[in-house]
Amino acid sequence: MSARIEYIDFAKGYAIVTIVCYHALQQMALPEPLQRAIVFGGTGVHLFFALSGFGLAWSAGQDGLWSFYRRRMSKVWAPYVLALTLSWAAAAWLGIFPDGWDAWLAGVGLYQMFFERYIESFGGHFWFVSAIMQFYLVFPGLYWVQKKMSGKMFLALAFSLSLGWWLLVYGLGKSEFRVWNSFFLQFLWEFALGMALAKAVKTQKTNLQNALETNRYVWFFLGVGLFFTGLMIGMVAKLGDTGRIFNDIPAFLGYTALSLFVYRMGKNLLPWLIRFFLWINGFSYSLYLIHVLVLHLCMWMLGAAVLHTSSIVLYLMMVIPAAQVFEQGWQLLKRSMP
Repeated sequence: MSARIEYIDFAKGYAIVTIVCYHALQQMALPEPLQRAIVFGGTGVHLFFALSGFGLAWSAGQDGLWSFYRRRMSKVWAPYVLALTLSWAAAAWLGIFPDGWDAWLAGVGLYQMFFERYIESFGGHFWFVSAIMQFYLVFPGLYWVQKKMSGKMFLALAFSLSLGWWLLVYGLGKSEFRVWNSFFLQFLWEFALGMALAKAVKTQKTNLQNALETNRYVWFFLGVGLFFTGLMIGMVAKLGDTGRIFNDIPAFLGYTALSLFVYRMGKNLLPWLIRFFLWINGFSYSLYLIHVLVLHLCMWMLGAAVLHTSSIVLYLMMVIPAAQVFEQGWQLLKRSMP
């Protein structure tokens, strides 16, 4: 897949870099307008959900049900447990997180996703793993439904379920709670969009790689990206937690369009930038798992409550090698298992 659709791997690397920068910038004393604007980096998770749906639908049918879940546990849950364990050790020895063994157990046991006190433990970013695990649990059923319906009907169903969830969360006044605003139904429409795109590509209804090689729409991507990103930031600024419930559509459209713009401009003018993001993709999940831990370790080393520009540079110099070490360590540990 990645040999024919380079953008898929590029987008994963691009998204994780913006997320890492977003969490680092959150620790800086930025003026209010910038504090709201940096939320753009965090919206990379929306593209991740679509890419996850694409990847699972692309490879669906190659494994039986048991093999599917076993592979997901091996690729996603097991390194997550390792990252949780390192975070727990850092919390116990250095006090950089207020969380204890009960939060570790909630993550390992996968019931973290249902308890507000645990879902943002050890830095808060592990909520994404909880949401992805929920998608893995329901994916076989989703794939069965997709095969039984037309593409438009499948997308309409997924969007209706997400919209219903948004309205339910808003109506119950639960917009500020992570277990509600990050439940898998919140992002189902994005995941289903990725599944639908994979089906279209597999059945040769569209040639995605050829479409991505043209420069015809490059400035259109920029315009769409800026418009919807501005709309997303405005909704968060004006509506707060409520805006976060309903702003997923502009967030996804804005972020994805800008990623397509960066991809095309990189292909035209900065090929080294494309190579960089493709390289990052090779260990992007490991980078996501430990980047918050490294961030807090960096702040602990500096004795700083907030980061400055020089501190951000130090952090970025630390986090990528740390992620590579984690990736290599995990691969060695995985090979040693029976």
